[in-house]
Amino acid sequence: MQVTGWERNVILLTTTNTTLPTIVATVAKVRALWWCVTVVVSSADSDFFAKFAAQAVKARAVVRGMKVVVVTRLSAGGVGELLTKHWTFAMMNTVLINRSSQHKDSGSGGGVVQLGVWKAGSGIKLRTHSTLFPNKYSNFHGARVPITALILPPFWKVVDTSAQDSWTRYSGRDCLLMKAVATALNFTFVMHKSSNIDEIMSSLERHVVLLSGFRIMLIPQILARVDHTYFIDRATFTFSMAKPSTKPQWQSLYYPLHSNVWLALLGLTAIMPVVMHVFVNHEGDQRSQTILKKNRFTTLETLGILVGQDIWHTLPTSDGPRFLVVLWLVFAFVMGTVYRGTLTAFLSVPKYPARPENMEELAQAGVRSKFTQNATRFLMYFKHSNLASYCSVASRVDIVTTVEDGLTHISQENVAFFHERYNTELMIAEHFSGQDGVSELYVAKENVIPNYAAWMMPHDAPYKDDVDRWLLTVIESGLKKKFTDDMMREAWQEIRLSKKNQEQGDVQAASEATKKAGGGETRNSNQGLKPLSLSHLQGALFLGIFGLVVAAAVFLFEIISLTRLCRRSLFSE
Repeated sequence: MQVTGWERNVILLTTTNTTLPTIVATVAKVRALWWCVTVVVSSADSDFFAKFAAQAVKARAVVRGMKVVVVTRLSAGGVGELLTKHWTFAMMNTVLINRSSQHKDSGSGGGVVQLGVWKAGSGIKLRTHSTLFPNKYSNFHGARVPITALILPPFWKVVDTSAQDSWTRYSGRDCLLMKAVATALNFTFVMHKSSNIDEIMSSLERHVVLLSGFRIMLIPQILARVDHTYFIDRATFTFSMAKPSTKPQWQSLYYPLHSNVWLALLGLTAIMPVVMHVFVNHEGDQRSQTILKKNRFTTLETLGILVGQDIWHTLPTSDGPRFLVVLWLVFAFVMGTVYRGTLTAFLSVPKYPARPENMEELAQAGVRSKFTQNATRFLMYFKHSNLASYCSVASRVDIVTTVEDGLTHISQENVAFFHERYNTELMIAEHFSGQDGVSELYVAKENVIPNYAAWMMPHDAPYKDDVDRWLLTVIESGLKKKFTDDMMREAWQEIRLSKKNQEQGDVQAASEATKKAGGGETRNSNQGLKPLSLSHLQGALFLGIFGLVVAAAVFLFEIISLTRLCRRSLFSE
């Protein structure tokens, strides 16, 4: 076998003594130099065609956009079986030239289609509306295309277990996208379920399936084995952890007002006693002066009005001090109402400590991470990353069997779990949240892979351009966003309904158990409400303890002072 020439981007392969791998390697080099190449394969040996097809796939010698011309004297039956059996001939744009005129025309569907007749005198005579190299994949003519996917909500899920065909059996966001593309290209699909990403890539490499309908994040470790379609959306691979527990904080009494408000309030409280004292003495209000002298300090009156614990029994008679006291009363009422109303919210929702939301913060936290076996490809991406934070996280990793197992670990330990965002949120809502929908787990805000996600297909698949064109059309029309919103809303509704049914079942079971035991009412009207704990009220308790200590110190000081005063009186007498 030898390459006789490649004039005008045409490579002619004939049977010689040259090894086939060398010829195929040469074809691969030539097609890398030109965008459009036609390969002419000529032989009378069916084994030669079979070996060439296998070597061409292995070396990626024949890719989409190339044309293959097979010239042989083999019978029509033998050639037909050969062309439909091997990927290089069956899927690529291949034309057969031989002496037989007994070709079985399969019409416009799959199989061998007769395009025309060649005669020595008149040349090639094509059939009406036929070309030598038509676009084979603009219309699949109702073919049943084998695909694969991971059955992972909300992308793929089983909606009808009794259905025999995959079109009716499955639904989900990516399933609806696949149905839209299939409708445009006129094909139906047959699902070959996969349990992990390695199975998906293996099925694509062996050409068992033509397309993977499960979106996978585009990383070098995956793209080395398979190709991808047009981008569907951003890679949503991220991590989840347990929410940090709240620690008792005395600052809960300080948070309701901003620091500037506290400073302004402190300044007014310091100025107000001085202004009130000046007004009372300047106006000559004898009754007010008598009350202030009796209470010794104007500050006590001012602070008493502010906290609502004390007030003058009678207002001053002069207009100036009277207006000033009324103004301070209104100010104290407004500030007290605002503070008490805001304090309730801050006590009910305490301030949580900072928590990791990206890879840098997770690396600084120094916690271990959990990966499923299906996500080990992304773990390799972390290990080979140039970023120190990714390498740091990858150095502390354990493998878990399932997603639920990983979420169970993070609910019990201080670890992180890496998985796809949408599915993680649904799993947390379904299995790790209460009846009120509140969970002790959270999903990080940022995605950890700065790339896109797409469907997978074999390398050099000739139908890639047609699939990409219609997939892009579906995405730009807004159907992808609609499918995503619909599937997520449907998933959340199913989870809420399941939680509601579970709650009703628990209440009914508790009621029946109470009736059997002879008890009374079992339903708690405050069910689901959480009482305030020490984490919420530590500031108030500290303030009360501080007040008791100060009061005790003042009381002891007064007793000591009174005792000394009595002793001095006795000695003086």
